[in-house]
Amino acid sequence: MKNISMEDIMNKLIEWLKSLFGAGVKPVEPIVEPKKAAVAKGPKKTVTAKAVSKPAKPTKAALGKLTKAQLEEKGREIGIELDKRKKKADLVDQVYAQLK
Repeated sequence: MKNISMEDIMNKLIEWLKSLFGAGVKPVEPIVEPKKAAVAKGPKKTVTAKAVSKPAKPTKAALGKLTKAQLEEKGREIGIELDKRKKKADLVDQVYAQLK
């Protein structure tokens, strides 16, 4: 058997690791952000006040998508108190009738 010193083994191991993990790898170039395109500036738009319109009355289908808690809140907004123990369909009918 060949007598190999610990130093020879370590040198071979280091060389193997260098070859494995890229002793000959080129350094990575930094990423350069592309320049932003110029934006043409035109005349400034003037903002005009819009007429305040009455909020649209919710449909029965839209009310049906709300939860019982949301229906109760909606009822309070329009001035009625709802009983959440009732069926949701009944609550929807009460709110919709009050909104007419």
